[in-house]
Amino acid sequence: MSKNFFFIFIIISIITSISIICGCINDESTGKTVIIKGKDGTFLTIMEAIKESSNGDTILVSEGLYSETLIIDKTILLIGENSDDTIISGDETGDVIYINADYVNISGFTIKNSGKIDYPNVDSGIHINSDNNIISDNNIFSNDNCGIYIYSSSNNTITNNYFYHMKYGIYLEYSTRNNISSNIISSNIEYGIYLSYLSNNNTISDNIFSDNKYGGQIKGSQENEIIRNLFRNNKMGLYFCCGGSNNIISHNIFINNSEWHAKGYPINKWDDGKSGNYWDDYNGTDSDGDGIGDIPYEIIGYINQEDINADRYPLIEIS
Repeated sequence: MSKNFFFIFIIISIITSISIICGCINDESTGKTVIIKGKDGTFLTIMEAIKESSNGDTILVSEGLYSETLIIDKTILLIGENSDDTIISGDETGDVIYINADYVNISGFTIKNSGKIDYPNVDSGIHINSDNNIISDNNIFSNDNCGIYIYSSSNNTITNNYFYHMKYGIYLEYSTRNNISSNIISSNIEYGIYLSYLSNNNTISDNIFSDNKYGGQIKGSQENEIIRNLFRNNKMGLYFCCGGSNNIISHNIFINNSEWHAKGYPINKWDDGKSGNYWDDYNGTDSDGDGIGDIPYEIIGYINQEDINADRYPLIEIS
């Protein structure tokens, strides 16, 4: 079993303890402090510290409940003491965190309770409208619409976060060259991840998509790489439509998605030319024992035999 797939199956056990994780969060706000590293003074709110900070500053936030919304318009590092117990809770109006500066890093928080407005405003736990940001090691849940909404932005890294119980886990629109990796995206009402309208050349790798309605949808977006992910126990696995073509999907695992694993009318590349994906409903054989199925795995929704969508090299075993 490869290192990447070993990682996937080790981390899947975390999903089964969602209720335990959520139950451990401490909503007490006593004793909370916010400091700007290397500068004198403390703050009672994170937004006060952001206003007093300068580009390049690091803001350190102690455990506690911070009932506020943030606008980050400076290049800062925002670091919470503990992702389970350092909680930013919005007032159910607008975004909990809105980022319009480049090179912002956010880690170590629970982020919840954004507003309820859907498209086109898309109230979100974190709304990114800038480039080269890193969002890592956060719990992002109970936001009505999106965990993270990335709009017209590039080169952002979303890694090692836990997304749970929203309409969309991650939503990209007009956004390119972003890296979405090693996240757990579970129990979202509509989509684990949704790429829409010219969100091209993004990389989606080593994530777990579990118990969502759709693991993911790619709409009107091309040349994305979707590799080494686990799509497990979703209603639908991965769906492509409306010009979502020329994407590469390989070395993923599709298990126990109740209606179907993959569907798409546009033509995509379901292997890398040597290896494809593992499908738990593949019925083909492997006569030469090379670990690759003898016949292609057909993707639901192909138009005709000349334009068939197929994984030409389906994996016989998880390896």
